Amino acid sequence: MGLFSSKAKNYTVKIQSTGDEIQVDSKTTILQAALDQGLTYPHRCRVGSCTSCKTKLVDGKIKELTDTAYVLSMEDIQGGTILACQSIPKCDLTIDVALGDAPAEEFEGTITRVDSLTHDILGITLSLDRSIFYTAGQYADLAFEGLDRPRNYSFASRSLPQGNREVRFQIRKVPGGRFTEWLFEKDRTGAKLKVGGPFGEFQLKPADAPLLFIAGGSGMAPILSILESAGGEDLQRDAVYLFGARTQADLYAIEEIKNATRKWQGKFEFIPVLSHEPDESDWHGRRGLVTEMLPEIKKLGERHAYLCGPPGMIDAALDHLKGSGIQDGNIHFDRFTDSSHLLAAAQ
Repeated sequence: MGLFSSKAKNYTVKIQSTGDEIQVDSKTTILQAALDQGLTYPHRCRVGSCTSCKTKLVDGKIKELTDTAYVLSMEDIQGGTILACQSIPKCDLTIDVALGDAPAEEFEGTITRVDSLTHDILGITLSLDRSIFYTAGQYADLAFEGLDRPRNYSFASRSLPQGNREVRFQIRKVPGGRFTEWLFEKDRTGAKLKVGGPFGEFQLKPADAPLLFIAGGSGMAPILSILESAGGEDLQRDAVYLFGARTQADLYAIEEIKNATRKWQGKFEFIPVLSHEPDESDWHGRRGLVTEMLPEIKKLGERHAYLCGPPGMIDAALDHLKGSGIQDGNIHFDRFTDSSHLLAAAQ
């Protein structure tokens, strides 16, 4: 190979039942290309966990970004079912899927506040043109005028019964990412954004079992939204929250976590874990990777687990939790992928 990566190849993907055709390059998922080209393709999470984008591969070959055997049944796999959000074409394809009838709801938003949370995470507050109704843990599409495609970010604010006219997001800077380069370039207070949604199945499920939350980086956002929304609901469930960061400088929203958990009816333990904190620092908390803490969690096999963060952390945690006795249906996760993860997986 030369100094530069090879140019993406373009393929035609035909939907058998409708006759629609889309062009998909070798670095883009089928789902993303379909949405970019105006198809109302069924989806919710975009990260391979909800299976809403299940699609039949009629002809051709694809590359899977993640192992879908965890969420698809053997019958699905043997029948040629793929997840469009995790599939990149390797040639022209014929697929089959039931397209939806209506696009997601769209809103106009104005950035009213920008907060620096860490060296690479900003908190932004948006005022919307009307109320949006979402469930804590869900996400929205955000885009500025002229952006090639919207970016997905989880709500970091409590969901209100009457809907939210004001919403918050926590956004990590992605080197080379058009949206985050624009956002971090200067103070964007007053800037307009298009908001689509809500989307996603990552939300607290009704149950009595104790809880385990695991997050890293801007994966804090949906967990914080869940905690703030559920804290006043008289939940009696014990919970442990493991949050992974590199150093003390990467810890944020600590006061928000404390405020949310004061209202929690069961026992709540928040454990930040630092992976690259200097040995000589004044940090007296836990060190290492969040996954290394899992063997210490009491009643691990009885818990319902909610994971949110970068793919590497999620996959490592899933490997451990699978052997802990937690049933597959009680593990819920949201991989925070960006362009760097997608390009790496497509190689």
